[in-house]
Amino acid sequence: MGHYINRSSDKKKLFSKSGIKISVLSYDLSDNCLGRAYILAKILLKKFDVEILGPEIGKGIWKPVKNDCSIKYTVLPSSIINLFRIIRKINGDVIYASKPKMTSFGYGLIKKLINNKPLILDIDDWEIGFFLDYPKWRIIKNCLAFWRINNFFYTYLLEKLIKFADSITVSSTFLQKKFGGVLIPHIRDAYIFDPKKYNRVKIRKKFEVQGKKVVIFLGTIRKHKGIDDLLDAIDLLKDKDIILMLVGVDFNEPYIKELIERGKSYIKFIGQQSFEKIPEFLSAADLVVIPQKKTYSTIGQIPAKVFDAMMMGKPIITTNVSDLAQILKDCGIVIEPGNIKLLAEKIKFVFYNPEVAKDLGEKARKKCIKEYSFLTVQKQLFSLFDRYYKKHKRK
Repeated sequence: MGHYINRSSDKKKLFSKSGIKISVLSYDLSDNCLGRAYILAKILLKKFDVEILGPEIGKGIWKPVKNDCSIKYTVLPSSIINLFRIIRKINGDVIYASKPKMTSFGYGLIKKLINNKPLILDIDDWEIGFFLDYPKWRIIKNCLAFWRINNFFYTYLLEKLIKFADSITVSSTFLQKKFGGVLIPHIRDAYIFDPKKYNRVKIRKKFEVQGKKVVIFLGTIRKHKGIDDLLDAIDLLKDKDIILMLVGVDFNEPYIKELIERGKSYIKFIGQQSFEKIPEFLSAADLVVIPQKKTYSTIGQIPAKVFDAMMMGKPIITTNVSDLAQILKDCGIVIEPGNIKLLAEKIKFVFYNPEVAKDLGEKARKKCIKEYSFLTVQKQLFSLFDRYYKKHKRK
């Protein structure tokens, strides 16, 4: 029997491993889609034997998590031609597929059909929504690319097959209304994300932002995440003391190259970081802004970065998209998406009202610990997987 010491609580608790093995399937080990699967796997690892499997559609394991030796990754072929080889490698007692995509849920369904394995599906985005933001010609072109097994056609098909999962977990109320299932929010480890563990003065000196008003946006940067609105808002303020730290930048992305070409002197571009380093960057910040746009891509999406900021006790400004207003009720500032003038006013308000900012941050951390920490969801997950494993064994 193995053991795990849970560092997330003030009192260390000892968990005995159950002997159950869980195969967590990620549709791409190289992309930020691995983030949610990784966090859920970390929680399950406290009680079960866990392995994450999936293809590397990009190059290598996604940088923010690849150095974590507690998780074993198994790279699967991305081609359906290697189906039997893929199925043999998925050997958990229970399968947990991340996203209704062919190289995760699709592989899981085939394994369930052949070996009668319990299959649980996690949905943290409305995948069809990403395609609906494309121009119509691009959707048609994508559908015709049959060799891309995670294209619109296959994703649409997999969404129709969701009913064949034994159970579903979702990350937002939009997704729960659309697909049903158990609501498992994005969560964070209160032990790692503890502002008391970080020397803010030293860290700000390290990043050369002493005496500056530091705004941070942390995570994968896409157009639908409202970075253009944030830049326009900062431009309106004409405040030379503002620094915007964009943390998690993939310098190969065309959109990042566009941002760099704009030559905004107040932007610090910082590459992808491991999960363990995120609190350090947040400790240097005065304000976190998450200016999510309202699109098909975002209506069911909860940016995980909001929980990073909450757990680190930071004041947060965000937009009224998906569940963000409810998550930050009474502990953050929420405005309507696309209102650049109001965004600028709220940024200025936070900087000129430090006591209000401090109060918002403290309330946000308190709420995050209560509702969005590892301890809040682990019992739900443990119970779910125990139940389906026992049901499978009785058959």
